Amino acid sequence: MTDFDNQRVVIAGAAGGIGLQVTALLAEAGAALHLLDIRDPAQAQATNAGRGGVASVHRCNVASRAEVDAIAARIGPVDVLVDAAGIWPQDDWMAADWDAAFDRVIDVNLRGPINLVRAFMPAMIERRYGRIVLCGSIAGWAGGLMSSPHYVASKGGIHALVRWFAQQATPHGVCVNGVAPGPVVTPMTEGAHHDLNRFPLGRLAEPREVAHAMRFLCSREASYLSGTVVDVNGGIYMR
Repeated sequence: MTDFDNQRVVIAGAAGGIGLQVTALLAEAGAALHLLDIRDPAQAQATNAGRGGVASVHRCNVASRAEVDAIAARIGPVDVLVDAAGIWPQDDWMAADWDAAFDRVIDVNLRGPINLVRAFMPAMIERRYGRIVLCGSIAGWAGGLMSSPHYVASKGGIHALVRWFAQQATPHGVCVNGVAPGPVVTPMTEGAHHDLNRFPLGRLAEPREVAHAMRFLCSREASYLSGTVVDVNGGIYMR
């Protein structure tokens, strides 16, 4: 699980809670990292300062196919793609302006992964090796603990896409998997006031706990997993 030497890795949402921890783990393991985030590249670079292996940082809105394609053309073929970009707005689905919020969540959480996989998977298939890891959610299985329907729909869509992408890619040596975390301690969940009495471990997940599962799915050792969504939810929901 520590041998990522000579592997080129793209991480989207690299300056966020989970993405930042995946970045750290794969940098420590020797990967050459290309980091994407919607925030300013200088901010993302500062966030990852001091870590070896950061080859490039790009400001990117994953919801824009043109932006993703342009960055993919500059980076070139990679061995691993991790998508940790996502948004979790807490809003009222009955509000008059909620449809705009729905479109934004679907654009980032669902169209974004499609754009990324569409840009990077063909070269993996051509080279007959690759790992793709997407980030779903417990909300995609159970309907969410505190999530609005746009988030639930987007994450359920991710779980379906993992299987669809795997059907396209696995015969060519490319393994596509995902993780489905429960609530995680990140800036996105600040102020959410989760009821910890509902959690068997009595706490939210730490981002690094999710990142460890993602690192394994990125590794050569995950050579016979494809089309799988790994639950990282502390026993909150058991399938």
